[in-house]
Amino acid sequence: MKEVYILGAKINDLSLSESIEKIKDHLKTGKKGYLVTPNPEICLISYKDKRCRRIIRDSFLSIPDGFGLKIGAKIFGNKIKNITTGVDLCSEIIKLAEQKNYSILILGGKQEVGERTISLCNYKYPQLKLFYINGGNFNDQGRSDDDNLIEKINKITPDIIFICLGAPKQEYFMANNLDALNTKLMIGVGGTIDFLAEQIKRAPKSWRKLGLEWLWRLIQEPWRWKRIVRAVIIFPLACLWWRFGNLFVYRKNVAGFIINRQKQILITKHSQYHYWQIPQGGAKNAKTKQELEEAVLREMEEELGTDDFKILKMLKNCYKYKWPKGRDMLFDKFAGQKQTLFLLEFLGNDSDMKLDSTEHLAWQWISKDNILDKVKDFKRPLIKKGLKEFKDYL
Repeated sequence: MKEVYILGAKINDLSLSESIEKIKDHLKTGKKGYLVTPNPEICLISYKDKRCRRIIRDSFLSIPDGFGLKIGAKIFGNKIKNITTGVDLCSEIIKLAEQKNYSILILGGKQEVGERTISLCNYKYPQLKLFYINGGNFNDQGRSDDDNLIEKINKITPDIIFICLGAPKQEYFMANNLDALNTKLMIGVGGTIDFLAEQIKRAPKSWRKLGLEWLWRLIQEPWRWKRIVRAVIIFPLACLWWRFGNLFVYRKNVAGFIINRQKQILITKHSQYHYWQIPQGGAKNAKTKQELEEAVLREMEEELGTDDFKILKMLKNCYKYKWPKGRDMLFDKFAGQKQTLFLLEFLGNDSDMKLDSTEHLAWQWISKDNILDKVKDFKRPLIKKGLKEFKDYL
């Protein structure tokens, strides 16, 4: 299955019919999963939001919604053939659900719009099992103020849930509740419910073919002009910056040279690239010594699940390198990394380690004599600096 990355967001270049076949196969397995429908606005969110990028990356399917994604793909030297709107996708899923006796729950959106959607769909698809829950108020992390929401959803036990919260709330909600909800598939569909309820008219096909659906929306809803500007102007500019700006900009990074009581060094296995390295993380706004110290302790806690470390020494901006050839630069908006290395003493027990599985697959302690043979080649120069500068502690 072809994958394209735009501003760090995964896109699966599938036609509508291919997407429906993938959905059919998934529903047959009975496994849980979620589907995202990125448009230029969601890609812009993922540009700045690391967690949103991870959620999209981990989705069962990521179906492109918005003509601007074709332009974005071209900027990155790729091509997207297929664009599927949320309305078309949901309409086909509704037809599938009626045919296969799957139940659907619509979550979110205005109460009156949800009720109208139920009424119209029941008229068009009399055998369809369709439900609606408003869900209460959702915060920026996709969490509802209705403490009983999960219980309410699980009482219905829908096969499919349309999440209509807008991005990135709906993406956060799906990731937060994938394990807790008794459903097979969640789909983030944003404002699609307004089209299903016929509250908003779709652009004529001729407009859609020309990629002018955004202009149609602007005419109907002029108050959306800020969002239109983001999708039509800011999005391609961001793509240009990501594509060409990363030739010059280096990511600020803090790395932990962590030792235990036996003077062994901690290494972790990268979840995406499967190589061994010392744990590290971003330090975007850190400039002063205090800010860098706060950054390394924060990153170590996020990635390793413990904060039981003592800072012994710091080597500021001690190593700078470009990403190696072959790395997917379309997934990263920087040319490489500029790293500050910290010598940290681990004061806890091994049982305290709780890895962030989105970052690391495994961890182990290793001796100073064996570490260079174990880690990835382009990671070795930084570790060599650590072995030299921290030798009195080893």
